[in-house]
Parts: sequence; C-alpha cells; structure tokens
Amino acid sequence: MTRNRSKFTKQQVDAFQANPYTYRISESTIRFTLEFKKEFWKRYQADQSPSRILTDLGYDVDALGKRRVQAIRDHIRKEAASPEGLHEGNALCRKRRPHSTDYSAVPKDQAVELMQHELLYLRQEMEFVKKL
Repeated sequence: MTRNRSKFTKQQVDAFQANPYTYRISESTIRFTLEFKKEFWKRYQADQSPSRILTDLGYDVDALGKRRVQAIRDHIRKEAASPEGLHEGNALCRKRRPHSTDYSAVPKDQAVELMQHELLYLRQEMEFVKKL
C-alpha cells in the first residue's frame, strides 16, 4: 500500500528548517524537537486546537495540510502516553538502528533500555557475521 503524501516545496522546507522547533525536515517528512513536543502537549491539554498551537509556534498550517496537522497531534498524544514519553525526533528510527550514544546524557532507565537494544542488535550482527 502506497501513501499519497503531499511533498513540501523547497521554499516550505527552507521555512520549516528555519524554525527552531524543527528537528529534521525532508520533502515529505517533518520531525520536531523535544521542546516543541512538550509545548504542544502542554497547550493541547489546555484545550488549544492543534492548528492554533502550530501557528503560535511558527508553523504554516496550510503548508502542513490538515492530515499532517492531525497526524502531528496523534503522534504527540501517542508518544506522551508511551512508557518512554516525549522525545526528540522519531523513536522508531532509533529503535531500528542503534547508534553509539553518550548514555550519560540520557536518564538512567532509558539508558539501560538503549544499551539493551544496542547489545541485542550487536549480537544479531555477530551471529550474521559468523554465518558468513
């Protein structure tokens, strides 16, 4: 199943990239900083609309589109309810490909989880190499 996702123009990408709340932007995807997510969640819980919040935080909701605005709300709501809580960028990317991390900058319980994931990943890689 392919998604019919609208692409951002070069001008929109540049405008979104200039916003300090943008963590990463491509022509089809936007990721937000932890500060953005915390502020969004605080305002959303105070009954502000997602469109109003995004506008107040410097985003053009027309450029984002109605579906993306709803998806941003849904992702942040889901993330806030997760055991890991709000985090910067996209957790799925971090979960799939562990990177060498400075674990001293991460809360201890999260650091342990990240280290366990990295260890399992490295073990899988080692088993793969042995089979070669």
